[in-house]
Amino acid sequence: FNAIRKLFAQAPLARERGYTAGTFSFNSGDGRCPGCGGTGFEHVEMQFLSDVYLRCPDCNGQRFRPEVLEVRLEHLGQSANIAAVLEMTVSEALNFFKGLKEVQYSLQPLVDVGLEYVALGQPVPTLSGGEAQRVKLATELSKRPTGRTIYILDEPTTGLHTADVHKLIDVLQKLVDAGNTVVVIEHNLDVIKVADHIIDLGPEGGDNGGKIVVCGTPEKVAACKKSYTGMYLKKILK
Repeated sequence: FNAIRKLFAQAPLARERGYTAGTFSFNSGDGRCPGCGGTGFEHVEMQFLSDVYLRCPDCNGQRFRPEVLEVRLEHLGQSANIAAVLEMTVSEALNFFKGLKEVQYSLQPLVDVGLEYVALGQPVPTLSGGEAQRVKLATELSKRPTGRTIYILDEPTTGLHTADVHKLIDVLQKLVDAGNTVVVIEHNLDVIKVADHIIDLGPEGGDNGGKIVVCGTPEKVAACKKSYTGMYLKKILK
């Protein structure tokens, strides 16, 4: 978001008013709405019920002061203020910021891990566990690769469409091809069948599980008659 804030600070009206990139931050600075502190909502504590979050009446959920919202970014025939950009999904933002390499470089990894539907301004606590993991993974992908990192992911395919699972597999394979190590706790057979090494725990769940049933390549696990994973893996390896 730093690159986007810098672009807004370069807009003619922003320069005329002396706005900086910090003016367009909803986490700090005097550009954010003083009523909600840049969150876009008011937190109402209920004594015996779950807390309620109401749209901020001062900014109508747009997070910024009215004068800051007057600044619009013009690009390729399109126009948007900072609140509109925050409401864009990742795929919409990619289209809006087409040709602006610094922004594109940060957004593309989110598409690669299947998060093109997430809004730029979506609060992190509203993401599912799998989505939060993939945001972290996208962050790593946008960094300069070292080839010496170990990644540990817990059920990253949860809630993913089959097509998005394959996108995720492609991303994980790129990390491995670069020399990194990826450890994934997973039940999705599409992920399991492309692993270099599988450790199958079981044989049952709960108190009757937790033991190593078999470990090795997908073919070795599929050949193990005691493995439930192998039983199903065998069907898709044919």
